[in-house]
Amino acid sequence: MDAVKIYTRHGWFSCARMKEFLSENGIPIENRDCTNDPVAQKELRDLGIKALPVAVRGSKIVVGFDEKKLIETFEIKKELRKPLNANAILNLTSKVFVATKRAINQIPEEKLDWISPDRPRSLRQLTWHIFERFELCIEAYTSENYTEDMVRRYEKEANNYKTNRDICLYGGKVEDKLKKFINKNEQNIDKEIDSYMGRITIQKLLEMALGHGVQHLRHTYYYFEILNIVSDSPLKPDDYKEIPVPKELF
Repeated sequence: MDAVKIYTRHGWFSCARMKEFLSENGIPIENRDCTNDPVAQKELRDLGIKALPVAVRGSKIVVGFDEKKLIETFEIKKELRKPLNANAILNLTSKVFVATKRAINQIPEEKLDWISPDRPRSLRQLTWHIFERFELCIEAYTSENYTEDMVRRYEKEANNYKTNRDICLYGGKVEDKLKKFINKNEQNIDKEIDSYMGRITIQKLLEMALGHGVQHLRHTYYYFEILNIVSDSPLKPDDYKEIPVPKELF
């Protein structure tokens, strides 16, 4: 069986999920890390694709981490996992937000702009971004589109939140907005919209936002070790066992 070429970027949640999903289901992979490899970057450009991750074998291509498309495209013998329901998403989001706020309040304000060694991103951006992903899902429900520009918006917007308190207050507003959204649209979160990964449901986007949040919280705990900060009551694997996240940290 020919290997599936996977175009990825180091530290990206969806890239890690795609690699693990294919490997765990017996599909040989060849990872093409586009982080610092100009050859891999050119190969991706030649395909006419800008988004990541991408899985390619011959003429078969899957853009974005989509279990259903990966199962169908690469003929994987696996039953599709049922997505989390609205109540589970809401309850788990609350747990992740509480832990995120607790971690944010441990960051000395002079360290909010500390840049991670593996990816040029500040702790301010990393933690604010955990909350923002859920707001993007709500926005996508209305606009019926989820773009790559949207998911990169945090790089600038996070810098408008100057203090730990500002970031936590933003998280509280997003949680309130999410509760209202779920209460109003619980029966419609299976609505499909356009995205840079193809058609996708809001339910799936929200589940991905949850996994993305847990993964970035794990990154935050890892950076705390570098900064000699002892994490206060960090989330443990049992706390997020219902949420699909990569086994590997990066």
